[in-house]
Amino acid sequence: MRNGSKIILAIVVVCVLALSWWLVSPLFLNQAVDEELPPSSSTVKQEDETTASETDKSEPVTPAPEEAPADFSGTFVDGEKNYQTSGNIKTVTADDALYLRFEDFQTTNGPDLFVYLVEPGKETADGIRLGALKGNQGDQNYVLPKEVDLTKHSRVVVWCRAFDADFGTGDLKATSQ
Repeated sequence: MRNGSKIILAIVVVCVLALSWWLVSPLFLNQAVDEELPPSSSTVKQEDETTASETDKSEPVTPAPEEAPADFSGTFVDGEKNYQTSGNIKTVTADDALYLRFEDFQTTNGPDLFVYLVEPGKETADGIRLGALKGNQGDQNYVLPKEVDLTKHSRVVVWCRAFDADFGTGDLKATSQ
């Protein structure tokens, strides 16, 4: 065998091994995440009111009336094939933003996992991508775009782009207060 052929063979072997590791390693490696709740808007307002009342007691602070967005929650269920997913989903309002929060979350790990909001009955890839999955275990937060309508995009999907497979889904429903 010539030296040029040996080099090409070595490069091919290294590429195959790297691709194999990328595809297979998530099956036995876990990534745990433990994000805190985002600071709530009501906590920030209370601190602002306390600071204002301490510095200037002559002017009472009246919070502006705001229409609170509806709260949504749901539970994850297993995805396609043997992909197991569990945990709770809920919306959290903080810092004038709406977050999707996963709690007690666990899913089968895989390469290239993303979080999507999808209209029921539609393909996952056609949904709203919230970002890469931060970890396959633990509590985590995802900022929702301001224009998202959770009554329309009510399905949360953990999707593997490499395998084109849903690892887990959860349906959001409005919670009564």
